Amino acid sequence: MRRRKLFQKERIAEYDHLVTYETPLSYTAEAFQKALVNLEYINIDGNFKVVQFTSTLAGAGKTTFISNIAHLIGKKGKKVVIVDLDLRKPKLNRIFRAPNENGVTDYLTGKIDYKTLVNYSEKFSVHYIVAGERTTAVVNVLEAQKLKDLIARLRTEFDYVLLDSPPIIAVSDALYISRLADGVLFVVAQNETKRTVINEAIQTLKQNKVNIIGIAFTQVDVKNSDLLSYTYGYGYGYNSSLQDDIDKEKS
Repeated sequence: MRRRKLFQKERIAEYDHLVTYETPLSYTAEAFQKALVNLEYINIDGNFKVVQFTSTLAGAGKTTFISNIAHLIGKKGKKVVIVDLDLRKPKLNRIFRAPNENGVTDYLTGKIDYKTLVNYSEKFSVHYIVAGERTTAVVNVLEAQKLKDLIARLRTEFDYVLLDSPPIIAVSDALYISRLADGVLFVVAQNETKRTVINEAIQTLKQNKVNIIGIAFTQVDVKNSDLLSYTYGYGYGYNSSLQDDIDKEKS
């Protein structure tokens, strides 16, 4: 229990440390490179322009994962924007060391215009939109026509629109967000999530006809891992047997 708390503190302290930027030649950075290659192969026909990232539970490293992927996309000269739709526990602003203001909720309520909404990080070559002012009417926000119109506009202006959403088990928000996306990339912390919980999340997504386009493992101990079919490197991996389960559920 103590080990987990220490690990969580370390992650919070280094939220803005993107390994693909700080140490681009490391094994972990290479893992992200391979993850992006897989995403590009999935999207070879351009059918998955708006991609949602979700996880089973909190603490899977989803926001860090999506930010590293976005940085690599930006480095390739493509326009990419991350939208923080985790309105209950927003974290994207920490990545860019920005205040959580002038964001999604502020735009939808008419407090700011589109130009103020979209930010750009010269450091990471990424556009981003923070969550904005906290609200208790989260579902109303996620179902708003103005949010749908915003995603539609971003779709026309960017090569990739990446949606950071809450975990699937915790709240229903991710299901509402999935209606805005072309597909969902499922992030799983290998040592923190039981297979039964993963299967429960997959069943929830399946029942709501959500298109799972891929799965990424975080916090992978490669030396002691059973992800033998294909590993991305230190910290990230892919499990073909679990992907087979997903494919069976979709068929």
